Amino acid sequence: MTKSWNIDRLLPEAESTYRQIEQHFGIRIYHPTPLQRYCQNTDDAKRFQRRARNPRYKNAFGPFSPADDGPEAILNPHGRFEILHTAYVDLPQLITTLHSYFAKKGCFRDETFSHEELIKETTHWKYRGLQTQRVIFCEGIGLRENPWFQSLPFSPAKGETLILTSKTLQLPQAIYHHIKWILPYGDQSFRVGATYDESDLSAEPTKHAKQELLHAVHSFIKPEHEFVVQKHLAGIRPSTPDARPLLGQHPNQAGLYILNGLGSKGASVAPEMSRQLIEHLLNDKPLDPEIDIARFS
Repeated sequence: MTKSWNIDRLLPEAESTYRQIEQHFGIRIYHPTPLQRYCQNTDDAKRFQRRARNPRYKNAFGPFSPADDGPEAILNPHGRFEILHTAYVDLPQLITTLHSYFAKKGCFRDETFSHEELIKETTHWKYRGLQTQRVIFCEGIGLRENPWFQSLPFSPAKGETLILTSKTLQLPQAIYHHIKWILPYGDQSFRVGATYDESDLSAEPTKHAKQELLHAVHSFIKPEHEFVVQKHLAGIRPSTPDARPLLGQHPNQAGLYILNGLGSKGASVAPEMSRQLIEHLLNDKPLDPEIDIARFS
């Protein structure tokens, strides 16, 4: 129940960006969806009441609903409330659409990048037949292998989700959050997430995370509803110790830039970070000191 960093500025830019992409390509990727937050105990409900009275959280919450209110399939012994202005982005469709678009224009190459082959010339950088004055690294977890930026503080964390199906569970369109969240897609399938693990940074899904997610689902969905696991997905969040993105130019290598460190909120953070970096590159506008990598110098 704590506002994310800079969220009041990030969300409008994110929605505007995704709406423009939708209009340009004739697709739908931005899905405004109510988020129903279920209290885990009476203290949780009291914390909500305190937050709701805080002026900083004005217009952040809907009204509190009592215990046992809401969809019949969900256990609700302590009440619930709605978090306003929430949405999810269909990232697979977004990425597929952009890949196809840029490939057709001849400016996308689907290949593994080799840092060793990026060579500094007098006035530019050279890479496999390409010449450019600027290189922007948007590598996520790949930052650990980047010889120019790997010294930046980095706190990656693994996250895992499940795609489930149920023949009996039907929920109105919303994101339901208890210990974990569950998102119904409307076709008897549901996405459940997410775990958080800083110790295991492998790309493989784990049995432990699967059990954790299923336990969370069964803790607030009534037991008569059975689930079948269709997919088990894992990824690494590119997080930072201060929970702020990493943007800016290398202090000693002119022309090398980074955009990274978006953590678990990349869909909401990336549009504003991209806008700031573009303004910095094209119009020499200073970056927000909170995100500029110069803060580590």
